[in-house]
Amino acid sequence: MFEREILNLLKVNLNLKDNERILIFTDTEKEYLKELLPEFREVALRITPHVKSMCYASLKVHGTEPPQELWKLTFGEEAVKELSERGLLKRILLKESFPEEEVIGLLKEKAREVPQVVVAFPYFSTTHTFYRKVLTDTFGTRYASMPLFDPSMFKGPMDVEWDYVAKLSEDIAHLLTEGEWVHVVAPSGTDMEFLIKGRRAIGDTGLFHNPGEFGNLPAGEAFVAPDEREAYGKLVVEYAPDRKLERSITFRFKEGAVEMIEGFEDYRYFIEDVFKKMPAARYIAEFGVGTNPKAKRPDNVLEAEKILGTVHIAIGDNHTFGGTNKVSFHTDYVVFQPTVVIGGKGWEKKLLERGRLRRI
Repeated sequence: MFEREILNLLKVNLNLKDNERILIFTDTEKEYLKELLPEFREVALRITPHVKSMCYASLKVHGTEPPQELWKLTFGEEAVKELSERGLLKRILLKESFPEEEVIGLLKEKAREVPQVVVAFPYFSTTHTFYRKVLTDTFGTRYASMPLFDPSMFKGPMDVEWDYVAKLSEDIAHLLTEGEWVHVVAPSGTDMEFLIKGRRAIGDTGLFHNPGEFGNLPAGEAFVAPDEREAYGKLVVEYAPDRKLERSITFRFKEGAVEMIEGFEDYRYFIEDVFKKMPAARYIAEFGVGTNPKAKRPDNVLEAEKILGTVHIAIGDNHTFGGTNKVSFHTDYVVFQPTVVIGGKGWEKKLLERGRLRRI
């Protein structure tokens, strides 16, 4: 049904070669994702015989480490057995403190047939996990993360001129890396300031051809991990990750964290429950700028955060892309029609004005 689109994804976006190992996985949250897995596998087998796939039980929260059975499929029985016997795997899966160098050294010694390419489309994201980080940073795996993916995206934000998206994403990432602070205001009432000094931004280009490159598909953003202790102001949230809220709610930030939520909406109580269970989820995690001209859908954050002319602000985990906060939660909130000013010592630049991109 989506043979051409999947083939395009594997060949154009991931540059999969006939001698490479590929791992494809999803979760049980949505039936249409489970149904897509065999088609991905069938198309991948036309390119390479080295294909592994898995569908695991839904984890229900973005940023949770994937289960032990996926670790076994990825790194091999011997490596995972050793991690378990040393008590390390449990700490990894719970996102507790653990000696990363010891884990990396063990995996480098014991892991076998680690995939060079991963296509991850569970409903709940694996982007902000140690699993993804060790694959890309240590083993050079090219990793496409597709949480909340809907097959309709093949006809929209996946059907785009990728060279344009890549250049724009990299140009904005360079500006963010040079910047020290950001000010975002929007008609919704959002008015936030935060620091990004000393943090390297990443361009989510959609082209993962070199070892260790990773990002979303659909792609199209430049993002950075702000200083977790230096964010102030208010973020007005109009959409949950997969629906428009009946009433908007407001996050009040102080010293990097959400200190108060205003507004009456069921999603507020969900977030407050997350904060009770995981206090570190309160902290600002990410600032991103959308760069995909064919992204349009506002009620699915995978696509919404890529809309050209929007920005997004996330809370929760950011330790895998330049931050310091480690927690089993990461969620982005899109700001529409924003005016964005980025500055440094002695300079400032207006990047967006009411959702219109200014010349970089």
